[in-house]
Amino acid sequence: MSSTTADYIVVGGGLAGCVIASRLSQSEKKPSVILVEAGPDPSGKPNTDTILNGLSLLGGELDHAFQSAPVPTTANRQHFLPAGKVLGGGSILNFGGWLRADVADYDAWGEAVGDRSWSYEGLKPWLDKVESHLGAATISSDPNRIYPLRNAVKTAWDELGSQPAEEAKGSISGIVEVKENTQNGLRQPSYAAYPLERVTVMTNTVVHRVNFSGKQATGILLVDGREITAQKEVIITAGAYRTPQVLLLSGIGPPDVLSSHGIPVVQPSLGVGKNLFDHFAIYLAFRLRDPSKGYALGSSAFNNPSFFKGLPYDWAVSEQLPAEKLDKVESGGAFHNRNLYEVLVVYVPPGIPGIPVDGTHIATSTMLLLPTSRGTVTIKSTDPNDQPEIQPNYLATELDREVIAHAARRTLDALLGTEALKPIVEGETPPSGEGLEGLKPLTVDVSDSDLHERILKTGMQHHHSGGTAAMGSVVDVDGKVKGVERLRVADGSVLPVPLGGHPQATLYAVAEKLADAILEQL
Repeated sequence: MSSTTADYIVVGGGLAGCVIASRLSQSEKKPSVILVEAGPDPSGKPNTDTILNGLSLLGGELDHAFQSAPVPTTANRQHFLPAGKVLGGGSILNFGGWLRADVADYDAWGEAVGDRSWSYEGLKPWLDKVESHLGAATISSDPNRIYPLRNAVKTAWDELGSQPAEEAKGSISGIVEVKENTQNGLRQPSYAAYPLERVTVMTNTVVHRVNFSGKQATGILLVDGREITAQKEVIITAGAYRTPQVLLLSGIGPPDVLSSHGIPVVQPSLGVGKNLFDHFAIYLAFRLRDPSKGYALGSSAFNNPSFFKGLPYDWAVSEQLPAEKLDKVESGGAFHNRNLYEVLVVYVPPGIPGIPVDGTHIATSTMLLLPTSRGTVTIKSTDPNDQPEIQPNYLATELDREVIAHAARRTLDALLGTEALKPIVEGETPPSGEGLEGLKPLTVDVSDSDLHERILKTGMQHHHSGGTAAMGSVVDVDGKVKGVERLRVADGSVLPVPLGGHPQATLYAVAEKLADAILEQL
């Protein structure tokens, strides 16, 4: 196979790109496939093999490390936005968590695009397929990996009235045990789970744009001037920030944006770069009364080898906003009986400024699951090496602000107000550092103003972005870009609405489903 021509060109070698390229290449008709990735092959690179070591990868060589524009609703802060710049993409940088969205979330997707194949019943066979293929399993499936606080944390949520989720019915409402996508304590990258031996993989190769003949995609132009021809299709899987950038540079997007940069319009598409969403979160650190008991990573007593096989946690709790609070900020009932936030208790405080990893603290992640705020991605110039202009617009709606405040209070109640954890947790320790001066410790009766200040100054996204080439707006239900031929998008950009859970469980299924749609037309 020539390196300048292939049946299919896949732009972006991340989680979805590796799945698409692998599945196409392994089909009976054996089409030729070229996979183009901007970053390197991580094989042999330090800290890429385990989840805990991977914490050091954020902001480094294997990360695009995008920066947002200042966000007025979060104290005008610029946010650090990780995105894998490496073969395997997010499967190299993520924390391994495997949690599906709720049945109602998938059904909302199917309803939004008018296609039941994207509802829970339509997606369930694909969700089951990828979970089986990857071998995702619960934390306690390793009988030696029973963390010391496992039962206490579960009992705390029991005290607050949380119930086990009815997972057999597709529900994540309540308490679920976290699953992980790892193998024998090692990270499982997408390129390992989906072999690429029949694919021509081009790493350290940046795509400038998709080439067209009229409305038909014919291939791609690389930044070094080389062109690669696609005999059948170009498939973009470059992620929620880079995919809209590639589309815009290719002449697909809002005409005013394209004309302002002198880019000829191939196809007007007002939705390109719009509808950006993420799971906005607040991270809290909680000081242990007796660190010598080995409850947290960093303690000399936290020494069971199985404890280091992944991120140390047990449970995910997804809950609804009480109806009396929801009715004050939302009309129409769209979010009644929907899980709007998730809380994780983690036995290490990773990356919280000023909090040591020495066994003295555990931490929580409290995040929005269905944010109603929407941001944008656009281009700063016609140079593909320039970072895109990203305005996340976090917490722009009253509903999002109400949900994150309620969820934070719920977290404080669980850690500081339950009989199960009060004897273990002494209090909350504020982060420290530049811009964080004067923050007060949070308590169960924290004032609205102090809680708002903490969220405003420390809240951040959970690296679960999507929506910027949304299905129904930019692409159809098979990922085909509307108005042109032989061009698809097949990554998290196509999500038309936010989903609960953690995205890799869904994105693997989406990639498998879209690969199948492509193969049906081969």
